[in-house]
Amino acid sequence: MRQIDDPDVLKVMTSRFRMKLFSLLSQIGPVTVSELARRMDADPGQVSYHLRQIQKHGWIEDVPELARDSRERWVRAAMGGWAVVDLKTPEARAVVRAWNSQWVIDQFERLRDFERTHMTLPEDWQDAAFGGSHHLRLTKDELTQLAEQLYAVLQPWRELAKSRVESSEAPPDTRPVFIFYHAFPEDP
Repeated sequence: MRQIDDPDVLKVMTSRFRMKLFSLLSQIGPVTVSELARRMDADPGQVSYHLRQIQKHGWIEDVPELARDSRERWVRAAMGGWAVVDLKTPEARAVVRAWNSQWVIDQFERLRDFERTHMTLPEDWQDAAFGGSHHLRLTKDELTQLAEQLYAVLQPWRELAKSRVESSEAPPDTRPVFIFYHAFPEDP
């Protein structure tokens, strides 16, 4: 897991456009800049500019072996998790809040898009999707333990997804699947 201790690494992802670009890259795997621009309904020059900014901070990587010629640029999301650590200054905390806010907005937009379009999916995919919410009474140490257990459950699935993206070999019925969850204390 990548440890992010530089606020500039997060600051580059506080842009809504860049967050959407990164999310799309994470979903579809290696792709050309032209295809990203088409899917984002954006100018290829604009997409290239934002990709360069994201790449400077390690969020994406080039995949030159997929290019058919010197003009074609392939990119993919740098796979693996990340954790924000040691960002304690007021400026760094402001960047973390801005990034976190954009991240949560992205998650709920994606859920809203799914809810709006899920009936267009094949029925077996509609049945496989799930969600839930739970109300627990935990100590902060128990909440930390729960988070560690959830990460451990997801790790083999993340490794499978990473190997499929890196090898471009996946079963034909494979789809990008988005998982998100939040666990936090709240006052009743």
